[in-house]
Amino acid sequence: LRRSGVNSLPEAFRMVPGMEVAQANSHQWAISVRGFNSVFANKLLVLMDGRTLYTPAFSGVYWEETDTVLEDVDRIEVIRGPGAPLWGANAVNGVINVVTKSARETQGVLISGGGGLEERGFGTVRYGGQLATNVHYRVYGKYSNRDEFTRTDGHGAEDSWWKSQSGFRLDWDASEANRVTLQGDYYFGEFDGNVLRYSLSPVGVFPAQYRAKVEGANLLSRWSHEFSDGSDFSAQVYYDRTDRGSGINREIRDTFDLDAQHRF
Repeated sequence: LRRSGVNSLPEAFRMVPGMEVAQANSHQWAISVRGFNSVFANKLLVLMDGRTLYTPAFSGVYWEETDTVLEDVDRIEVIRGPGAPLWGANAVNGVINVVTKSARETQGVLISGGGGLEERGFGTVRYGGQLATNVHYRVYGKYSNRDEFTRTDGHGAEDSWWKSQSGFRLDWDASEANRVTLQGDYYFGEFDGNVLRYSLSPVGVFPAQYRAKVEGANLLSRWSHEFSDGSDFSAQVYYDRTDRGSGINREIRDTFDLDAQHRF
């Protein structure tokens, strides 16, 4: 990831053998495995630090909403094939699991950014500190602004977008056997796009350009306990809020999730 120079998670997936990654417009991605790819591809379970990135609108992922500081990513686990259903619902074709580093591993100041013709401007500021000998934290903010695509006739596709995002993570090593994590994110942005509107007066189908707002936030807490080298327990709870428009409709969704796992 560090050497590739990519600025988003979908771009990073291009490096994974067997994954199908295509960009439909300036802000929409089509990502899948084992065929049947489209912007609304489903049957692919996507997780970020244990939180499911899922929308019931089409049983898939809005990739333009999915983002994090790539410098903070520890690893991205990709499972393709029939072994994926062991992970549970929506994992028929595969699993993508994004795991970020602990706050202890991201201490100090990070500043990155750039710009160009297509990516008009992007930047990230992150700071990690220590509240106690066993309590570490980090906070970040990032911004992205991308120009519209160009059609084959030379005209603009009217699909430019911008998005800002901020978040935090707190890790507490309560003891050698107990660890607690609290993290959250907030994002807000605007997307341009085109839709076909149906009219009865006059009768016909007419293209229309729109600007939609997208906003969301999430908060996750996880506790893990290690009984021995061969036994551990973890429990997590998170809340996820999404408010998204698309020119012809609006999706407001609240997700609560409680998960517990005992390995022995």
